[in-house]
Amino acid sequence: MSHKILYASAVALLAVSTNGQVSANEISQHLSTIIIPEPIERIQPKYPIDAAREGREGWTILSFVIDEKGNVSDALVKESSGSEDFDKATLKAVTKWKYQPAFENGKPIQQCVNTVQMDYRMGKNVGTKGVSRRFKKKYEIATQALKDKDYQAVEHQLAKMNARKTMHLSENNYMHILAANYAREIGNDTLQLYHLDRVTLDSGVKSENLKFSVLYQQFYLETTLSKFQSAFATYKQLIKLEEAKPYLAKLKKVMADIDSVISSDKDIVIDAAIDSDYWYADLVRNEFSLTNIEGSLHTLDVRCANKRHVYTVENNNTWRIPTSWMNCSIYVYGEPKTSFNLIEHPVDI
Repeated sequence: MSHKILYASAVALLAVSTNGQVSANEISQHLSTIIIPEPIERIQPKYPIDAAREGREGWTILSFVIDEKGNVSDALVKESSGSEDFDKATLKAVTKWKYQPAFENGKPIQQCVNTVQMDYRMGKNVGTKGVSRRFKKKYEIATQALKDKDYQAVEHQLAKMNARKTMHLSENNYMHILAANYAREIGNDTLQLYHLDRVTLDSGVKSENLKFSVLYQQFYLETTLSKFQSAFATYKQLIKLEEAKPYLAKLKKVMADIDSVISSDKDIVIDAAIDSDYWYADLVRNEFSLTNIEGSLHTLDVRCANKRHVYTVENNNTWRIPTSWMNCSIYVYGEPKTSFNLIEHPVDI
């Protein structure tokens, strides 16, 4: 089977240099030196009427591009609590925002790595305190079923919880923590991380011990699954917590191990699957391939600090990105349930 190398641009021919490999320390620098966009005009989204009537809450995280004129373009939903009306309201508002564009050598440039999270809450005294009796009953049944290792009953109750249209953020947190515990019980790291990522730590997790537990599990799962950019971001949150002090030496050791992996001459292999529309990842190296495609992939969207390119996808294609772009993420589009491998290659010196 053919294996093609696709260069991001003509300058990529010169991309292989002693800076080709990215260390964990460089990840830290990249994340901390990103220019945070300062909006000129920022329209707040309207709370969807049906969601307000149902007492439903949620959140949406968008990724978007700020073009050379300061307009928002190419916005997409990166993560969300799963309510389509919140996603649409967020997209509608953010695409109307106006920014002062970034400049390079006196010329305006794109800013291609921008994210924003919108939280939809019913009020200070609604949604973040307690749960309904109906939800509590389902939760207790599922919790007992998990203790009894009755996994079919657990899945049944989780499906019933997830099917509810009316769910406060506190209920959302309880459901996803329970689902994460179930995923851990059956040994599904990817599913466990999926649910932990959907726990809203800033609005609903009142216990600092619980907050530490969620972040600690996320950190080790991200490390295990080679999601090193995410692991670094979680690490920065963890070390701020009082509960993390006894574990600081251990956490630093893991970060050192991550640095060694990134700097090594070994491929970094990540299992991927498209749930509904696309799958995304934050890169730690400048050369990568998409291989072992089972299903259909059609588009690759590469978003870096001030560059963005879109490509078609074929099995075993390889892309090499100029090291000057930095802080790159990829969005892979294809048919639902398509599985594949993302392989990040060490750059030959």
